[in-house]
Amino acid sequence: MRHPAICHQAVVEAFLAARGIRPQFVFRTEGNEALLAMVRAGLGAALAPRLAVLRHDESLALHELTPGLPPREIFLLWQAGRTHSPLAAHAIELARTAAADLAG
Repeated sequence: MRHPAICHQAVVEAFLAARGIRPQFVFRTEGNEALLAMVRAGLGAALAPRLAVLRHDESLALHELTPGLPPREIFLLWQAGRTHSPLAAHAIELARTAAADLAG
């Protein structure tokens, strides 16, 4: 199972192909929860970005790719000169903290 050919998918597939790995993809979805629910139900394994998986999800066995993929860039965008609501400012801070945690 995997995500559809969006975002970083071409990089992931090139990474695998360069190592002679040709997985059989049988399902594609943009919905992270659908993908993870299928793995939890024992319907297969999945290649998923770290941001799609909760760090403390004990129902899943996480396996890092070795060697790791090159880091991908994720951007926060908002209209220039706009004042953020308290909720938006909090969401931005959470995203920055999560990115710093993932960077390690």
